[in-house]
Amino acid sequence: MNETRAYHHGNLRQSLIDAALEAVEQQGYQALSLRDLAQVLEVSRGAPYRHFADRDALLRACACEGFRRLLDAHGETAQETGTAGDRARAACRAFLSFAEAQPGLFLLMYDSGLLQQAEDEDELGAVLHQIYTGIATTLREALEESDDDRLQGRLIAMWSTLYGYARLRQSNMLKPYMLGALSREQTEAAVITAAVGPLPGM
Repeated sequence: MNETRAYHHGNLRQSLIDAALEAVEQQGYQALSLRDLAQVLEVSRGAPYRHFADRDALLRACACEGFRRLLDAHGETAQETGTAGDRARAACRAFLSFAEAQPGLFLLMYDSGLLQQAEDEDELGAVLHQIYTGIATTLREALEESDDDRLQGRLIAMWSTLYGYARLRQSNMLKPYMLGALSREQTEAAVITAAVGPLPGM
């Protein structure tokens, strides 16, 4: 890609994000280098810094893209037919599928320390808040819960369960003797049941 053309079309910023996302999946976010990305995109070493102050700024942009993708996946589950409980379980499956399909991005989003730095006023904090609100609405409908404190407790339990299982699976920490005769589908179903918790009428 020619640098002049990239700036002419205003696409260098997105090209850097796309190349960074690919590098994160191939090598991990720890190895991401602005200098390497500049070489891949055939631009000068200084060109990326016109769009991102430093490596962390690019990583934050990648994390934002990850949360937007997760938000889109959750939005698709909200359109599914069935009960509110079905949609809550579908949202859980979407989260686990995302974590498995994009493990490098998932680690960047949740394990890089970026979330600890996120503020409600910045882009990362805003998109995180948005997806939390969407999941909260889905779970509230499934639980028929009107008490905010109880709902928040259930949300934390749900995220903890899903995240924990996703990381165990990603790190190959689930040994055969732990799984026993359970199939992959049965294991995931059990995790989702535990994550969502008891639903009205069940």
